[in-house]
Amino acid sequence: MSSIYEVRLNPFYLTIEELCQIVRYKNLKSAFSKRMYGNHKLMFLVLYKEKSGMSWRRFIEFANEINLPRQLDIKKMPVKSTFLEFIKRTPKQVFEEFVQACRKLLNLKDVTAAIDGTGFSNTNPSHYYQKRIDGKEVKNYTKTVFISDINTKLILATEAFSDHKHETTTFKPLVQQLASCLKTILADKGYDSMSNRKFCWKQNINVHIPFRKFQSQKDRLDNQHYSKHRRNALKKFDKTIYNQRAVA
Repeated sequence: MSSIYEVRLNPFYLTIEELCQIVRYKNLKSAFSKRMYGNHKLMFLVLYKEKSGMSWRRFIEFANEINLPRQLDIKKMPVKSTFLEFIKRTPKQVFEEFVQACRKLLNLKDVTAAIDGTGFSNTNPSHYYQKRIDGKEVKNYTKTVFISDINTKLILATEAFSDHKHETTTFKPLVQQLASCLKTILADKGYDSMSNRKFCWKQNINVHIPFRKFQSQKDRLDNQHYSKHRRNALKKFDKTIYNQRAVA
């Protein structure tokens, strides 16, 4: 059996090929693009590296050790800068479509998931550049919000943005994407909103979000302006279930 044939029997490779077909991801950007690697093989290598949890340097060494270039029918492994440039030029929409395609392949049902956001800097300016701009902070920041399956740890929906909107505005759109398979959604106090809860209940989704404490809980319950819906939400909140979000 040839080594090229072996990689095409690899379940992970076949999954990436199927995902590329589902999202109709072109292998070449244009007829004039370089044909040395192609988008499909680069996408496979990028996702394989993330799956392995290795650094770029170790992954490239590992790929050469198992003769992965020959298996993929390429002359040599791409260098780190080739991968980084590929990731940089690939629109975030493509990665979001891959996430959606994964959900389609898995055919998920009755999922318990958690939503949360994280941020990271897009730049790492040098000491000399910071000195040139008088030490001013370089503002280039991206916020990413994920919904991940509690049991499988798979990311089921994601949205990234660089403007100043709050991450809680992504709650309804992301939950809506998973309405057909989501059974329970867990979120921290930042998502505390009766609007968010009612949205989930309308979709027949259980929601567990702790309440922000602006004053003592007893005082709020005794307050005549404390709505009936919020009282019901407080009764439905299960801290044991909510604590499962820590493993997502």
